[in-house]
Amino acid sequence: MVITKESLSDIREEFEKAHKKIDEDSKNDPPTEPFRSHYDARDILQHVQRKLKDLLEVLDVGTDAALTVRCILANVLKDIGRIFIFTEELTNGELTLKEALELLQEDNEKSQAVNAYIEILNQLGILYCNWGNFEDSKRYLDQAKEAYEQGKFRQIEPLTITDLFGTKDEIEKGKGSELLEKNHTLTLYYLAQVYGYLEDLVKSAHYCHLTLKRQLDYEDYEHVDWALNAATLSQYYFPKNHLSQARHLLAAASYMLDRYEEKVIPMETNSSARAEKVETHRHRSADIARCWAKYGIHILTASKERLCRDDDDNERESKPQATDGLSPIRDIDRFIGLEGLSVYEDQITDEFCLTLEDAKLVMLNGLSWLNKAKEYYTKETEASQYAKIVQDIASLYKVLAFFDDNEDNQCKLYKRCIDQLEELDQILNATYYQIICKEIWYELGLTYSKILDVKLTKLETMGPDERPTPHALNKINKLCENSIGKFHKFLESYKVPLGTLEIPSGIDESELQPILFAYFHIGRLYYKVITPDKRLQLANVKNSFRYYHNFVKHCERFEAVAAHFKAEMGVCKEMNTLLPLKIKKLMNELNE
Repeated sequence: MVITKESLSDIREEFEKAHKKIDEDSKNDPPTEPFRSHYDARDILQHVQRKLKDLLEVLDVGTDAALTVRCILANVLKDIGRIFIFTEELTNGELTLKEALELLQEDNEKSQAVNAYIEILNQLGILYCNWGNFEDSKRYLDQAKEAYEQGKFRQIEPLTITDLFGTKDEIEKGKGSELLEKNHTLTLYYLAQVYGYLEDLVKSAHYCHLTLKRQLDYEDYEHVDWALNAATLSQYYFPKNHLSQARHLLAAASYMLDRYEEKVIPMETNSSARAEKVETHRHRSADIARCWAKYGIHILTASKERLCRDDDDNERESKPQATDGLSPIRDIDRFIGLEGLSVYEDQITDEFCLTLEDAKLVMLNGLSWLNKAKEYYTKETEASQYAKIVQDIASLYKVLAFFDDNEDNQCKLYKRCIDQLEELDQILNATYYQIICKEIWYELGLTYSKILDVKLTKLETMGPDERPTPHALNKINKLCENSIGKFHKFLESYKVPLGTLEIPSGIDESELQPILFAYFHIGRLYYKVITPDKRLQLANVKNSFRYYHNFVKHCERFEAVAAHFKAEMGVCKEMNTLLPLKIKKLMNELNE
């Protein structure tokens, strides 16, 4: 027995009716019944399912007609499974998708079956990924990838569900191949996510990049989503010093957002929809500006770290070296078809900075991007994001100071860093923004201490006939006071009693390191206070000893953390020997 177009017309009509409910009617479902249209669609599809099973009963096994009906049935089951998943009936969704998969298992390489087969595997891959079963998710997605590759190798002409309902003469030429490519792009996209969860970041980045390229090649993308994905991928590359690749991705992201502003927004005739698109553009432009700024901050920070290492011929090269065991990317994997990316790329270097002039250019670009981001993320509307942007601005000033040999300029840059962070300390409620405030207090403590070091160095290099002015001495003491005060606020946020300095139990090991580092800094700061008053000297030395002593005690208690403090331990142990002698001497002088 053969099937005709007429014999499937009723089934096709019901199938299309079900999809109209999903695609259109569901938009108007009331909040009290959010799945109403999906439930209606499922009822229709289940009725279609029964009709198709009845039709299969009368068809000869092994015929093209039976294969066509079986493929239509698999598509119907796939859609029922997707509805189950959408309506949060996940186990039913899993069972239905597996039933659909079984129908196509033996014929998955045939033109009628391959698209549905890959779509079902993709759905199972997503389902298991959402369940946290990443190995099974990867297994299904690998099968989908293999099915695509086999189909391309065999040069089959894949069909769509619409083609299956019609006659051979009604097949829409190229539509099935277009769908196959789209399905494969989704497979690669999902594989990128799964490899990310499996912490295989190299493969995750590889599949992300493949997905972006395929979306461009087949013009199957939404401008804003594509731009965000490209910018997000850049955040994988630049920490590994693949700077050219990261910059290219960021340039492509900015390019795509500009095309959205020039081409997509003007085409929108509905005023409210247009306003929404304009707001989306503002929002995502701010996000991508922040990604550019992170790239600039990395260049400056990585350049500083390189220049701090032992100098040798290799280290003085400005070209970046990979830090992931791979070769540095020289010939980057460029996107074809995006004209004019050099305009975006030329804004900032893709090499490390060796001079102050190099660093200034990077810093100014970073500052420009962050100020742009602040136009969207304001302190009134997005306080936490605003705070992170200001912290990044502070980081730019602080790291630039490293490249400037002029001590006065260094202090000015550190002061700008402090001004940014002090503003945040004033406007943020420490109860609601405790994590950010902890970061701010710690960073302020360090930065006040940095200026102190510059001022002390100037004192130490004074000639034998020169004497520091009272203003200079007061400045040093004020810096000590400010730095100690911020470190104290940091310690108090962890409920560390400043009287005993006992660290409460339950603090995560990752947080112990900055706590102990604060002890070390406070011990040093108390010792740097300059005063002729011997009673104050005694109080300061006792405080210095107390913090140094507790630093050593807690390092011995937390051996894993102590491994990060080998140099500091040496200093503290030496001070723990010297300070009691100094305390005794001061006490004797006071008692004379």
